Amino acid sequence: MPHLYVTLVQATELAATQEKLLTLQQKLTVSEGRVEELEKQQEVKFIIKCVMFLNFATVSKVAFSASLLDSGEGNTSGSFVPLIYRNVFTNIGNHYNPNTGYFTAPVRGAYYFRFTGHVANIDSTMFLRLVKNGQSMVIIGDHAEDNASNGVVLQLEVADVVSVQISGDVWDDQYHRTTFTGFLLFPL
Repeated sequence: MPHLYVTLVQATELAATQEKLLTLQQKLTVSEGRVEELEKQQEVKFIIKCVMFLNFATVSKVAFSASLLDSGEGNTSGSFVPLIYRNVFTNIGNHYNPNTGYFTAPVRGAYYFRFTGHVANIDSTMFLRLVKNGQSMVIIGDHAEDNASNGVVLQLEVADVVSVQISGDVWDDQYHRTTFTGFLLFPL
């Protein structure tokens, strides 16, 4: 009988040990699943970071500079209509359109813009304003054979449009006196 008692105790201990082993195996399986899930999340995060880096590397290079006339000289007149700067010096990223005079923001960010104008006639008056989505941001004005310029940093969202509008007369010639320039300072 003592031998049977020892065997019964051992069987109980063996059953308890097997149950602990089964519980540990289940926990190990759950932990392995969590590790796999975390690895997949890390892979996804890495892929997202790579895509963001490539996107930043592509759109972080945004700059343009243009003057009013392709060639020749003369006044351009209007009553707060967009100026079309046709002589493009630089258009990195091609976000300035020399057919419309509009710059379209490719990414959300802080952008710097500068514009200049020249009045050639003593009887002329010039008003230029930089507009964002049709809203006036900054303005310059002058008359009687003089120059004016202004600049501003604007926070733009993707697809925001910036242009320069004229009221009066502005002069340009081979010296490129009337210009529009902009570039991305940094994305936000």
